[in-house]
Amino acid sequence: MSLADYVTVNEAAQILGLSEREVRALASGHEIDAIKRGNMWWLHRRSIERRRRQPTSPGRPLSPTMTWTVLLLASGIGERAQELGPPYHRRRASRWLETHILANRAHALRQRARPESFHVHPSELNRLAARHDTMPTGASAANRVGVHGARNDIEIYAPMAHRAEIVRAHALDPGPGLALIRWILADELWTTIASSQAPIAATLLDLLEHDDPRLRREAIRHLKRLKP
Repeated sequence: MSLADYVTVNEAAQILGLSEREVRALASGHEIDAIKRGNMWWLHRRSIERRRRQPTSPGRPLSPTMTWTVLLLASGIGERAQELGPPYHRRRASRWLETHILANRAHALRQRARPESFHVHPSELNRLAARHDTMPTGASAANRVGVHGARNDIEIYAPMAHRAEIVRAHALDPGPGLALIRWILADELWTTIASSQAPIAATLLDLLEHDDPRLRREAIRHLKRLKP
């Protein structure tokens, strides 16, 4: 690895305004791209910057199920949201949407998936995107939601239950690279949300974490126009 691309836990803590313990928890929980050498964590600069850009807001994040109910409703596909829980669950999500602006509350919706970056040979990108158990989002679905100019790397959702098989089949190596996979932790969630592309609201929220500031600005503009 090139140490120029990584920072120490102490440096990351200063950048993020967190304690070193909190930074180690982010690294061990795969919420920040990091590698461990002996007892020492090294965190990737790009991943730290991506985390720093994420909007923060008071209060606890919504649960994964509530998060996806909100995202489905915001994307205008509320009929699928009915499959995620009892009627009162959808009513709560609707009330949440009425009183919050998605572009300002991205932090509350962060439990929609667990992101993980991978090194991958460029020849594998199309095969990875074409799998039946992946769903394009963020940079890989930007053109479909009216945001143009995304890069040629790949960003997808996939079920965590399939991680081992996906990693093996495509020779993925954890670490900053061309593939960003957002793992859906619960099988029942994946069964409901899986489609040819991620819901519009989810795609736009994922674009808020992109390295390109122009894409982030476009994502905010489109999020403010969503009318569930």
